[in-house]
Order: sequence, then structure tokens, then C-alpha cells
Amino acid sequence: MDVDENVPSSQESLLLHLDTQSRRSLRKRVPVTDKSSLRFRPTPPSISSSRSRSHVRDTSEDNLRKKVQKQPGSNAIPKAQSEREARVRDLKSRALAIPSTGKTPATMRQRMVMQMVYDEITPYPDEAWVSQLGIIIYREYHQVKNWFSNQRQKDARDSRQQSPQPAASFNLESSLCKISCDGRDMRIRASALDACGIDEWSDAFFDEVVMIHNFRLLAKHSQDEARAAHNDSSVSTTDILHAQPRSS
Repeated sequence: MDVDENVPSSQESLLLHLDTQSRRSLRKRVPVTDKSSLRFRPTPPSISSSRSRSHVRDTSEDNLRKKVQKQPGSNAIPKAQSEREARVRDLKSRALAIPSTGKTPATMRQRMVMQMVYDEITPYPDEAWVSQLGIIIYREYHQVKNWFSNQRQKDARDSRQQSPQPAASFNLESSLCKISCDGRDMRIRASALDACGIDEWSDAFFDEVVMIHNFRLLAKHSQDEARAAHNDSSVSTTDILHAQPRSS
């Protein structure tokens, strides 16, 4: 029986199959070394990590900036300060526009209102409170400011006379309490804090306290005048009755 030489034997077929499989696996495992054929070239690890860190940092800073800008109270403090400064300038101009009485002393009512502020609230009112006080009692700005300055000097002089020793002298500033009032530091008496809390003191609250005290003094003065006028009229009527001749 003749064997066809063109037909491979079983061993040759097996060898051909293995050779074909090995060439296919080699083609799959050969790494791509031609980077120019790639669409995107790979980035070195160091550059990639630094870029990613920079991107994260920039993103976090942007997010923080946006959060601060979105906060409703971020611009509230500068705006409130500018509004208060404008209000204080307006109050001071109004207090300066009050006609000065020169060396004429303050009236009893004006002195009583200023003395109440000095004794019960603060001997160091700032320009806002001096302006508010001057407008309420109708006394010029510098006259109100000078009254408080003179009163402090008087108290210091009286204290030195009563206590000649420096150690026993009265220190006015050490007896005051420092608080924050409408964004600035104020020195007020402890009795004022006992009557009202720290958070209650403001320009509006000071204005209200002074106005109420001034109104009470005005009302008392009106009542005293009405009572005096009534007594005068009663005396006049009695005098007229006594002056009439009696009929015989």
C-alpha cells in the first residue's frame, strides 16, 4: 500500500500545531515599544502625581472660596460697621448744629441727665453716646463732652483730697468693665451690667434709657410747675377774699 507523501504524518501535524500556537502567543506577549503609534503618550508617574495633587489643591481652594462667598454673613460685619459710622457722623453733625450757650451752665434737667449717665452708665461716653445725649437734652456736642471731662477731673481731685496716699487713691478706670458695644470697646460701670446684660447694651438701648430718664424729668418738672401755679392761684384767691371789706 502506497503512502501519499503530501499528507503529513500524525507527528508532523502535531509539531506544526505547536509551532503555530507558540507564534500566536509570542505575538500577544510582545510589548508595544513604539510610543509614536499611540494616540496618547503615557505620563511619567512623578509628573502625573504632582499634577493630581496640584489639581486637588486648586479645587479645594476654589471650593473654599466659593463657600466663603456664599455665606450670608461674610460681608455683614463690614457693612454694619460702615452703616454705624455713617449714623454716628449724622448724629454728631446734628449735635454740633445745636446752638452753643457758651459759658452758660446747663439747666438742672440737663445736669441731672448727664449725671445719671456718669454715675450709672459710664463716665467715658464715646462720640456716638455724647451726640445722642446732646440731641436728647438739647445741648451742644462740645459742651456735653467738656462736662464729662470736667466731672472726671473733679472726682479725681476730690479723691486725692480724701486719700492723700497714692496707693489709696481712687482709680476710676479700674472700677469699670470693658464690653463690646456695636463693634467697638466701651467702658461702663458694673452697676449698668447688673441692671442689664452685656448683650443688651447698644446705641439704641442707650438712646432709649436716656430718653426715658429725660422724659421722666420733664414730666416731673411739668407737674411741679402745675402744682406751683395751682398753689399761687389758691393764694391769690384767698388774698382777694381777705381783702374784701366785710359788710356791717
